[in-house]
Amino acid sequence: MLVTRPIEQSVGLATAIEKRGGIAIRAPMIVIADLSAGDPNNRSKPAPADFDIAIFSSKNAVEYGLRSVSAAGTAVSLTDKAVYAVGLGTAATLANHGIAQVSVPGDGFNSEGLLRLDGLSERAVNGRQIIIFRGVGGRELLAETLRKRGAKVQYQACYERRKPDFQLSAVLAAHRVKSPDVGLATSIESLHNLIEKIEDEGLDLLFRMQMLAVGSRVGREVESLGFTRPALVVENPSDEGITEQLVLWAADES
Repeated sequence: MLVTRPIEQSVGLATAIEKRGGIAIRAPMIVIADLSAGDPNNRSKPAPADFDIAIFSSKNAVEYGLRSVSAAGTAVSLTDKAVYAVGLGTAATLANHGIAQVSVPGDGFNSEGLLRLDGLSERAVNGRQIIIFRGVGGRELLAETLRKRGAKVQYQACYERRKPDFQLSAVLAAHRVKSPDVGLATSIESLHNLIEKIEDEGLDLLFRMQMLAVGSRVGREVESLGFTRPALVVENPSDEGITEQLVLWAADES
């Protein structure tokens, strides 16, 4: 499998694949850069102390968001706030930092899933201060909808997603693979970066590999970009959810 997750997030999935006898080809299609470190002119600002609700959009938002708060010396505590996570992995990362009381969508681990939660309904958020920890850029649906519901929303951009700087052809050659059996697409951005590498390096054979997409939005994008097989879609982005889908796919292919 072509594992396209950022390198920091690929270890668990790659290990699970290898334990089941598969080959995990690590080719991160997004590089995560911490905006709280180094350059004093970066775009990471201290998180405000006065808010009612905190929303974390990813595991990276937890790791780098809490790090940026600590680095700035901001007196922010989440113990008395309502905390929301986009998915189970993000909630688990919060728990690792001692934040256990976290609300997570029951299904649809995305902005739409968050917006269906009762705690983020118009009745619940009207007039309240909300901070969204996330990377630079991304979808505006969550903030726009919460503002329409009467909330005051601001972002805490704490990391940046960048394009990777490596030759995909060299990674494949190192594994003696011309085309992986299956590739992973966890976001539209990482999928577009993969497409760019395929086209720039003349790796058109990769359009024949089976793509496993996290979420229906990414699945639809896969099918619009030239891959010859319909995307396999998994809604649960956890290592376990992806691995289970891979096992089912492998059983069908054998």
